[in-house]
Amino acid sequence: MSLVEQPPPPPSKRRIAVLMVGAIVASSILVARLWYLQIVHGEELLRSSEANRTRVVRRVPPRGVILDARGRVLATSRPRITVRVAPEEVNKHPELLRRVAELLGTPYEELRQRYEENRTDAYQPVQLAADVTMEQATRLEEHRHSLPGLTVGPEPTRTYLVGEAFGHVLGYVGKCSERDLKERAEAGYLPGDICGKAGLEGGPYDKELRGKDGSVTYEVDALGRVYGELGSRDPVPGATLRLSLRADLQAVAYEQLAPYLRQGHAGAVVAMEPSTGAVLAMVSLPSYDPRHFEGGIPRKRWRALQSNPLRPLINRATAMAVAPGSVFKVVTALAGLERRQTSIYDGTYCSGVIYLGKWPKRCHRRSGHGRVDFTEALAKSCDVFFYRLGQRLGPDNLARYARLMGFGKKTGLDIAGGETAGIVPDPQWKRKRGYGQWVGGDTVDYAIGQAMLAVTPLQVCNAVCAIANGGTLYQPHLVREIIRHDRSGKATAEAVRPKVLRRLPFSQRNIAAVQRAMEAVVQRGGTGTAAALPGVRVAGKTGTAQRRTREGMVNDAWFAAYAPADSPRIAVCVFIEAGGHGGEVAAPVARAVMAHYLNIRLEATVGAGSTED
Repeated sequence: MSLVEQPPPPPSKRRIAVLMVGAIVASSILVARLWYLQIVHGEELLRSSEANRTRVVRRVPPRGVILDARGRVLATSRPRITVRVAPEEVNKHPELLRRVAELLGTPYEELRQRYEENRTDAYQPVQLAADVTMEQATRLEEHRHSLPGLTVGPEPTRTYLVGEAFGHVLGYVGKCSERDLKERAEAGYLPGDICGKAGLEGGPYDKELRGKDGSVTYEVDALGRVYGELGSRDPVPGATLRLSLRADLQAVAYEQLAPYLRQGHAGAVVAMEPSTGAVLAMVSLPSYDPRHFEGGIPRKRWRALQSNPLRPLINRATAMAVAPGSVFKVVTALAGLERRQTSIYDGTYCSGVIYLGKWPKRCHRRSGHGRVDFTEALAKSCDVFFYRLGQRLGPDNLARYARLMGFGKKTGLDIAGGETAGIVPDPQWKRKRGYGQWVGGDTVDYAIGQAMLAVTPLQVCNAVCAIANGGTLYQPHLVREIIRHDRSGKATAEAVRPKVLRRLPFSQRNIAAVQRAMEAVVQRGGTGTAAALPGVRVAGKTGTAQRRTREGMVNDAWFAAYAPADSPRIAVCVFIEAGGHGGEVAAPVARAVMAHYLNIRLEATVGAGSTED
């Protein structure tokens, strides 16, 4: 037996290979896992890790202020106490929402539904309640130790400083619908946010009014309790909108229409600046009070608005089109002059009636006007003169000139609320809609603003502006200036320039002839004397349009005018549903609006207006 120890046998190559393969596999698994965690899910895990120690609370910007032309605040923002909760804490603590509901005094199912509707992702705090009382907020704060992830603090909300006189102009705000979120994604709205719904609030400036979100990052513990603030980013307030509209003029228009509404007659007033298309006043009655929408309108009040037979949610200045009656004769007159189917020297004998075959078409003055020339025909609103002029022009020419004046197309006013284009009919239009063939009676009715013609008060006012300024059709607009803000508080103002829709292809001589005839309307012997102003030349046109209702035929009252006639500063259109004769009912309203704007003191009312128009 040898006393020398023998060396151990060398490890087998197979064993070494197995160990190496095992090491490689283990390393590969480790690398793959690291890649999976850091590359594939790195961002998600980082956010989850950060969420365990931080909480980012969104800071909603205050909605932009809306000012009238003189700087009066019409709409602004006020602070309200809002309750939000972190969704990850709701997932960890299923009883959390029930506890919050108890402390708020809100049914659990209602709060749960609100949470589900307003939730956006797993990290963004969800709004549970807004405008909570100080008592509710205090109760929540007292139990914060058992309410992980809950934040209670001030957020801005919309508030209005004016009432229903401004309802259809300002509109209102409300909770974003799914459609709102989809259509206004660029504005940064999230579920549960408040956005504009109607009027200026819901129009093309909604994104400007909304502003940009800010945020605050807090350090929290495992229970979601706040230990300190790590950083913040200020929100950018919404832009300030300065309007062309004057609150005092708006109030006068409202006060003038209100007595008719008390008698059951809805209506509208539009006032504009002829040289720019800027809207100076726009009232539609009945209306609604935008203040009732602050914090959400109660269902009972909303149902009352929807069920009101006078339909207060409809803006009659822009969204309701009806026949304008004799106000349209200014279009027929211009068409006749341009097509050389009449002249300022043209004379017609009005016996009070013409015959279409065996069917009589009567003038509003049954006894007739006798012999009238162009100016007298417009001043006295002689139907027979315009029946015959319409026959010479034909329906296609009447339609063409109506469209040139802006009828049959939306004006593009910068508000939401369903502006209608109205109807400019012609024989093809009538056939396509199954109303039969165009007949002679359609043409003569068309010439005096009846038949199937349908227009809005805003369209009429805009057309009158184009006559007043010598032939420029502007796009009506309410916003005169946009004042934008940045995070540093710096403000930058941008003026909204007037937009020309069309230069009317009419000779200045023909426009001047219609202007002179419109002046004659308001002078002695005309149908619009109730709109006359002391010391100021006024041009206008009355209209009384017959409309069929379930109760029978009614007369809608119209009047459109501008002043001073030699240097126009204001144009006005007044429409009163079933009000009677335009010269008697609508003209005095326009007179009051123009007088206020022009600083004319009306010490005494004029005589009774004409019932012949």
